[in-house]
Amino acid sequence: MQVRTTVLIPLLALAACTPRQPPPAPAPVPMPAPVVTPEAEAFARSLRAEAAFEQGIALGRQSRWNEAADAYRASLTLMPTEPRFHLALAEALLQGGREWESADALAAGIRAEEALPSPNHRVLAVDYERLIRLLTRLNRLDEARAAQDRQNQHRRARDQAPPE
Repeated sequence: MQVRTTVLIPLLALAACTPRQPPPAPAPVPMPAPVVTPEAEAFARSLRAEAAFEQGIALGRQSRWNEAADAYRASLTLMPTEPRFHLALAEALLQGGREWESADALAAGIRAEEALPSPNHRVLAVDYERLIRLLTRLNRLDEARAAQDRQNQHRRARDQAPPE
């Protein structure tokens, strides 16, 4: 028995001196992704669209029309139903000498305004006048005649509206 104890004690002492590995850390608990409500996403998208629109305005003031048009297009990708963005794009394209594209953007802006719950018939009549002139200059006469018909409808609606 004596031999066993003399062998066992140094082994126990050796085991006590051997550094032990700490137990493995528990796996991190994954954090759930933040919940973004549709309203919050729409608000963030509108802020980004407005920022791009403001950038387009600043570029237009510097007569950097192609860059302004790109900024307006960026705002339209975020909010494609905003009439102001279409109309600003039309103006930037027109100033940049791209009349054909400008007419298309102006027509899109008019359609966006018409799609609003309460379209402004006074503004639409004026916008249609601009579109008719541009389409006529581009020899897009069928489109100009159709625009004239729509303009007349908005003029009638404007004239029937109660005074403001």
